Amino acid sequence: MSQADFKRRLKALMLRPENQVCSDCPERQPRWASLIVPPPGAPPGSLPMGAFCCLECSGSHRRLGVHISFVRSVNLDQWKEKEVLAMENGGNQKVNLIFEAHLNVAKPTNTATGPIRERFIRDKYERRKFYDPNAFALASEMESNNNNSGHGSSASEGDK
Repeated sequence: MSQADFKRRLKALMLRPENQVCSDCPERQPRWASLIVPPPGAPPGSLPMGAFCCLECSGSHRRLGVHISFVRSVNLDQWKEKEVLAMENGGNQKVNLIFEAHLNVAKPTNTATGPIRERFIRDKYERRKFYDPNAFALASEMESNNNNSGHGSSASEGDK
């Protein structure tokens, strides 16, 4: 597949309502992607999943290290098939359902300082303070229901 095909698939994902806001703060129109490595305790065979994030939050994701999160620019970087598949496997709704299952603090505002964002993102993805491995099953069930909602095809079918 060409870069144009990859970008087309990414743009289609970005049009979904849940992906029009950063996965970690309320900033609109995120243009960065974080490909999250399945954490220890994830179901066997779990694949990386992607979330869209804003420029400010992407810096914190990058500092987590590639063993947790790999950051790409939707517009500036060259994409690989497996990276686009990770984005299609994830999405902000699915990622947040899993990594914010037990969220008991407010997310940073879009004007939050770097250290506030950093602490929240480390708590969410590195320390997994709000994580629930059982939410993988719920996320998969929700995804199946969305794909079988009677609309005739999945949202991404036309983007393949």
